[in-house]
Amino acid sequence: MADSSWDNGGQPAQRKQGISIWAKVALGCGVIFLLGMGGCVVLGATCARAIGKTMDGREWGQLKEAVQQLQSDEGAKALYQANPELSQAYPTEDDFLEKARIWRPKLEPLPAEMPGVFTGKISYNVSINGGFRKVELGYTNGIGGKIASRWENGRLQMISVD
Repeated sequence: MADSSWDNGGQPAQRKQGISIWAKVALGCGVIFLLGMGGCVVLGATCARAIGKTMDGREWGQLKEAVQQLQSDEGAKALYQANPELSQAYPTEDDFLEKARIWRPKLEPLPAEMPGVFTGKISYNVSINGGFRKVELGYTNGIGGKIASRWENGRLQMISVD
């Protein structure tokens, strides 16, 4: 007859090999959590890149040209005369030329393509209201010059360099 006793005959209890079921559950949850977080990071980066690529950088070319013009007195005069709205910030051409001379040591040519917003070198704010487009575009160059500009319907309203 078979022994139906729960008694193991005095032998020490055998311990199971490996990790417990609760450790396996915790490990599985941890893996799922990490995969979920990684997916969120990838999704966020993809969306951010898509947003950055869809921005319309039409003012970038104009800002690049304006920075080039600021490199000389003749160019600065031409910039001031071509953008009469600058008179709101700089009442006279001489005021603008004086500022341009102060800005020159902080200026360098801008890159051909507008850097991505997420590079930390550019600030870009667009508002469109009733067909009226206002853009605030800033750029920090390699020598620490911070260029700030405001454009309204493609026309330069303000430019400064810190």
